[in-house]
Amino acid sequence: MNALRPIALLTLTLGACFTSPLHAETAQEQLMQATFKVFNTSSTATGFLIRDPAPNASPTNVLLVSAAHTFSKAKGDSILLVCRVQNSQGEWRRHDHKVFIRQGTNALWTCHPTQDVAVIRCTLPPNACFKALPQESIADEQTAKAIGITVGTPLFFFGYPHRTEANDAAFPLLREGVISGYPLFPMRRYPHFVFSAPTFAGDSGAPVAIARPDGQSLLIIGLVVTRTQQNDKLKADEFELTFKRDMELGSILHASFIRETIGLLK
Repeated sequence: MNALRPIALLTLTLGACFTSPLHAETAQEQLMQATFKVFNTSSTATGFLIRDPAPNASPTNVLLVSAAHTFSKAKGDSILLVCRVQNSQGEWRRHDHKVFIRQGTNALWTCHPTQDVAVIRCTLPPNACFKALPQESIADEQTAKAIGITVGTPLFFFGYPHRTEANDAAFPLLREGVISGYPLFPMRRYPHFVFSAPTFAGDSGAPVAIARPDGQSLLIIGLVVTRTQQNDKLKADEFELTFKRDMELGSILHASFIRETIGLLK
C-alpha cells in the first residue's frame, strides 16, 4: 500500500554576511542562501528565511518558515538553526544558532489553522551569511495561475535529505523535479499537489521554486510536506516484516498558505 509520511520553497533580497558575501547570480543560488537545516534530536527538517515585515526589523531579524510538524515534534524549548559564516579567506564553516520555540508550555511559532506550515520570528547572529527573501517572492493563487504552473512544470528545491549536508559548512542540497499531479486549482479544494522528485525524511519545509525567464529571479510556489512510500508486508506465524520503498514522489503545500500564515503573525 502507499503511505504518505510527514518529512520532519522577483527576488530583491535582504541579507547579511559581514566578511566576504556570496554574490547570488542565479535563482538557485538565491534560494540556497535562504535555506537552512533546522535541527532537533526529535525533529530535523529544512527551513527558509523571509524578510521580517515589521517596520523596525533589523537586517538580522527574519522569519523562519518550515512545516508545522517540524516544531510540534521537536522536544524541549529550542531548535538549532544551522547557520553559515565565512572568514576573510573565503572559507566557510557552520555555526549552530539556538532558536527558542517554546516558553514553558507556550509555543512561540505561528501555525496555519488547517495546513502543515508554521512561521517563527528569530534573530540571526551578526556574522551569519544569508539571504532573507521578500514576501513578494512567495506566490499567491493569482500569481501561481498567471505564471501557468501545471502538470509537467519543472521545479527546483533545496533540502537536507536524511539530515545530509552538502559539506561541513552545512549548505543544502539542490534537487529538481516536475509537477506530476493534477489539478492544482482552486487551492482551497486542492491545497497540496504531487511532484516527481526524490524526497526523504529531513526535507520537510524545503522551499520549492521555479525560475523566472531571466534565470536570475525565483518564485516560491510551495514547500515540501510529505513523501510517498510503497509499504509491502511479509507475514508469518512468528514475525511480520514491512519493506518500505521510496517512490520518488513528494507532496507540496501551495505557497499561498505560507503567505496566510505570515499574515497571522502579531
